[in-house]
Amino acid sequence: MHYYILCIITSCIITSCTVYHSSLDEVLLFDTPAFQDPDNTSNSLVSLQAFVYLKQLDLTTLTSTLTTWTSGKIGNSIETALERLKLFAAVGVPGMLLSVGVAECSKQATLSATSGLPDLSLSVMNASLGHCDGGNTFTGTLLNADDVVTTTIFPSGTNGFGVISDINDTVKVSHILNTIQFIKTTLFNNPEPVPGMPDLYASLTQTLNDPPFIYITGSPYQLFPFLRNFLKASFPKSHSPIFSQNMTLADVSQVIDVLSNPNDLLDYKLSQVDCVHGIYPNKSFVTVGDLTQSDPEVYAEVLTSDHIADGAHNSNERFTAAFNGVPQTKYRIYTDDEVPGLALIDVAGGSC
Repeated sequence: MHYYILCIITSCIITSCTVYHSSLDEVLLFDTPAFQDPDNTSNSLVSLQAFVYLKQLDLTTLTSTLTTWTSGKIGNSIETALERLKLFAAVGVPGMLLSVGVAECSKQATLSATSGLPDLSLSVMNASLGHCDGGNTFTGTLLNADDVVTTTIFPSGTNGFGVISDINDTVKVSHILNTIQFIKTTLFNNPEPVPGMPDLYASLTQTLNDPPFIYITGSPYQLFPFLRNFLKASFPKSHSPIFSQNMTLADVSQVIDVLSNPNDLLDYKLSQVDCVHGIYPNKSFVTVGDLTQSDPEVYAEVLTSDHIADGAHNSNERFTAAFNGVPQTKYRIYTDDEVPGLALIDVAGGSC
């Protein structure tokens, strides 16, 4: 397997956290970055995202789908897969209002009411926290809830470096190009980091002075709890918000096909990178991704970092087209064996 990595000067943002609203409802909040309010530089904004759903889940269709799919393919119990996929069976609750309080900040953040169709029960908005005092992370707590629910907020300044990273086959072994292996690693197996990447990201954390990491993935937000736990365990120095797709399904039996063949990844990832640019317009970003889910084309539009997977569309013509106009000093092709050496690159000094 070969890789290429490209340094980029851009900016980006992300969200995530988990909360409860009533005895009948459950709330998933996503960890979120905090950033300077352009209209009042002494205040901080957060990009909050929440999903509210009925606590009682009907897993009948999901159980049948997984049982049918595993027959003759793998011998694993479906219990792990059911736990990771259960949010696909969730019944959303529109019209819910949520507020989050942060002890270090002068204001509580209030989200707009959760939506109706097609983004059923999601709420996404930038909200002010007022003035916040210090800290590398803040803990946000859902207000007016029966249960204590918290979210991690990652503040970052307006300047300096950041890192935008893909997840599947970039930091997590996923086998995107093999459907059966991809489903096994995503739903059944214990997740494994790509060898060398935890050390590389730990090195970037040190050499770039604790940059914000932002993970942009083609995976659905229904897998957020699973992916968050993986990043916290395998990448403790670069655990941070995750931008994930909305793949709410009317027919849960389609979940395997949707996971294996996500649509519109190019447009989705471009929109998320644009979002990050809008939040951190003055930051310089290193971007890291793989060639299996449109990352070359996405990152080449803003200067990028990527890896080449065996069996992917790895032709010179593709790279020439994708990186047309990008200086060769801004990206690097490397093999799996060379991953440890990437930590020696003076990214802060402008090398790539």
